[in-house]
Amino acid sequence: MTAGRTADDSRRDEAAAPLLSERSRTPAQRARLERLREAARALASEGGYAAVTMRAVAQRAGVGPATVYRYFSSKDHLIADVHAQRSLDMLAELAARPPRHKRPADRAAAVFRRMLAATAENPTLAAAGVAAINSADSAASSPEFWNQNVMASYLHFALGDEEVGDRAALGELLGHVFFSLMCGLSTGRMSLAQANAAMERAIAVALR
Repeated sequence: MTAGRTADDSRRDEAAAPLLSERSRTPAQRARLERLREAARALASEGGYAAVTMRAVAQRAGVGPATVYRYFSSKDHLIADVHAQRSLDMLAELAARPPRHKRPADRAAAVFRRMLAATAENPTLAAAGVAAINSADSAASSPEFWNQNVMASYLHFALGDEEVGDRAALGELLGHVFFSLMCGLSTGRMSLAQANAAMERAIAVALR
């Protein structure tokens, strides 16, 4: 251990791994990790961002606070990880039931409608996610993770092998639009119908 560093510092560095890190874990560790995610998801759904504290998560999950820090560097890291897992669940649903529309724009609109509907189902949880992803914690707000691991996968289901020019730039653009609409939905400033219409307009322009 380097001078001036403590065991707690090392544990926090280990916890500050990328979202949904593929580091090898034992079955017991995976089960404990899922309990932490479930606890954070429940707290955020009940009371929003402010309700999620590392101590509250530990208490809900039945572990000590130090255990939470072995997996997550901060509440923002934990909340963002919960949303990353929700994204993987959505991608699994898309894999099971992909959109069948012929036009790429229609497939893209169908994909984003599912994403927006999931946001509208639990706006309190979504608002907590917005706050976490907007935080200064690089473990939570990694543009590389959200663009490469999430948005690129959504576009795969929307566009398939269609030639659309710069796919990375398109994903970044539509990702920004989606995040803005997620903010509107989670704060009640926008209805689901309004969000869907705005997303469809953005897709129509981007894929023109």
